[in-house]
Parts: sequence; structure tokens; C-alpha cells
Amino acid sequence: RLWRGSRFTRVARFCCGTPLSNDLRDVRLMPLGNRTLSDIKGNLARYEAMVAKRQAEDQDLYIVRDSYLGWRMQPNVRHPRWPYTTNGLGNRASWSDAVAAAAPTRQVAILGNSHVHGDESPDAETWVAQTQTTLGADWRIHNLGVSAYATDQAILHFLDFQSRQPVDLALLAVTTTEIYRNLNQCRAFMMEDREIPMFKPRFVDDAGALRLLDIPIRGDRPLADELDDPVVLAALRRNDAFFPSYSTQMRDIARRMHLPLATIYQRLYEPALKLTIALCHHFIASCRDRGVQPAIMFLPVFWGSFPAGPEYDRIAGAVGGEVPLIDARSVFTPDRLALSRDVLHHRANHYTARSAGWVAEHVATSLRGLA
Repeated sequence: RLWRGSRFTRVARFCCGTPLSNDLRDVRLMPLGNRTLSDIKGNLARYEAMVAKRQAEDQDLYIVRDSYLGWRMQPNVRHPRWPYTTNGLGNRASWSDAVAAAAPTRQVAILGNSHVHGDESPDAETWVAQTQTTLGADWRIHNLGVSAYATDQAILHFLDFQSRQPVDLALLAVTTTEIYRNLNQCRAFMMEDREIPMFKPRFVDDAGALRLLDIPIRGDRPLADELDDPVVLAALRRNDAFFPSYSTQMRDIARRMHLPLATIYQRLYEPALKLTIALCHHFIASCRDRGVQPAIMFLPVFWGSFPAGPEYDRIAGAVGGEVPLIDARSVFTPDRLALSRDVLHHRANHYTARSAGWVAEHVATSLRGLA
């Protein structure tokens, strides 16, 4: 077994890693590729045992496997541990009964990851729910955020949702936390300080056009068994540079011996950013094909392992002339960023009710301008 460091070091670096600068290439986070395959198989087996126990106890499963998206939320359920609920459409609850009873004149879908979903906050305190409250019953704001999603999954989720629930405007919220996820087919999903590998689709650049790679698993057997299948392992190592392999682990060992090698984040920064920009173009084109007004939002996080940096300027330069941009970086003024951490974000770096309120005010004003 390859050396992998102490468990405390691994968990601390994953949860609390801080960058040397506001540049994703300098991140100190340890990628899934630095784990041995037996590590992640063991975590996955424990996760599936927990799921089986909850099912046996007739508890709601908030997140379930999905053969198309990788994972999704179930409709009309309450999370067994956190103050999260979903509505009948399978999205995070974001409006009151009074709003639900009204006939909206404007429907908006906001898509993204856990920073859209509103992890660590009750339903009413997420910035999407606060945006709904600010805009009132004439608007219906659908929270399509799903924890741990990448840009590709968020777009695929929206396209599936739009086929069932038409909307007038779709807002893709881009965070710097998801840029590298677009290169993954096996994502480290953090749960109880363990990395649970979850399989996902991804797009690749095929002669200048995006091509979707399906999830490389059968779907009718336990997830841990998928990692015993040599065909699945070969597909993951071919299409996911972060997936455990001898080359990724030996390279990490060499860097620990102070050999002057680039980190995996430095090597994959440009491919990840270029793919994210291509996905934004794909989102814009897909919306227009369906008669939906597209908009892109920069949803900044100035703390944790992937703080907002120059990536947004690169994306703005690539798509800003095609689509309205809602840039929420201006919300976090120097005075606000100087406030204590517990005002700005929760333990795992998601917005608090107060910082979410700043974002909601900015988004509500922007959406009124687009109406």
C-alpha cells in the first residue's frame, strides 16, 4: 500500500485547506487521487451500510442515486440530520404556502451546487429563499442547487427540470469550488469527515464540440462493487485525472520529497477553466434552443480551499457579450469581509443567513432589471 499520511492530516487538509493566494492553482487541498483505492472503497461500503440502515428504519433519504445525474434529491422529504426539505418537484424548498398558492407571472430556475442549495442553513435562510421573499408572490424562484454538483450536472439537472416545469429565465450560478469538479467522473462527497466517492457524468472536448460521457457504472449493483470492475476502473482512470492511480500517488510522493513537480491543480487549471467556459456556452445555447432567457451569476466564496479569484474575469471575458452577468463579488465589500467568520460563513464555508441576505438583495435587484 502506498504511503498516504495520517488520517488527521488528510481530513484536516480536505476540510480546512487554505490556498497560498487567490489562485486555484495554489490550492493545498488533497485530491481524491491521493487516496488508495482501498481507502475510498472502504468509505463507500460504510456509506452504503448507513443508507441501508436508514431505509430499514424507514427514514427519508434526501439524496439518492441517479443513473443520469449521479445523484439527486427526492421530492417531499426532510433531511434526517439537517433542517432541509424538498418540495414536490424534488428541489430545495424556497417559498411559503402563500407563494405556492399564488399564480406567478415570472418563473426563474437558479442552478448550481451546495452554495445555491444553501447547505448548513434552514430552508428560509438560504439566499434563494430570501430572493423569493424579496421578490414576492408574482415570482416563482426554483432552487435547483444540489450539494456537490459540478457545472455539468447543474446544467443537465436544469434541462431535465425544464422539460417538466417550463421557466422564463435560468440563472447558472458559478462558484470556484466546482471548476475542477468538471473534470471528475468520480467525485469525493464529504460526509461525516469521510470522502465518499460518487459517480457522475462529465463532458469532454471532442474536436471543439462538447461530448457527454455517461456514468461508467451499471447501476444495478452496490457502488462498492463497481470499484472491483476492471472496466469501470479503466474508464475512471481514463476520464478522471483525480481518480486514484499509481501515477497520481507516486507523483504526490515525489512532491513530498520536495521534487519540483507541479501539483495536480496547477497541471489541470487551464483544462478545467476552459471546460467550465465551454459549459457556460453550452448552457446559453441550450436555454435559447428552449426559449428560455439565460443568465450567468458569479457566486463568490472568499474563504476555504477554492476562494474566488481571476477565474470569473476569464469567464466574463468569454461569455459576457452573449448573456447578462450577475456578479455578486461586489456584495462582499472590504468592510463586510472584515467581519468575523461566523457572520460570513458556516463551518463548512457556506453562507450564513446574513451573508445570504446580501446576495439575495443583489440577485433580486438584478432579476427585476432582467424582467
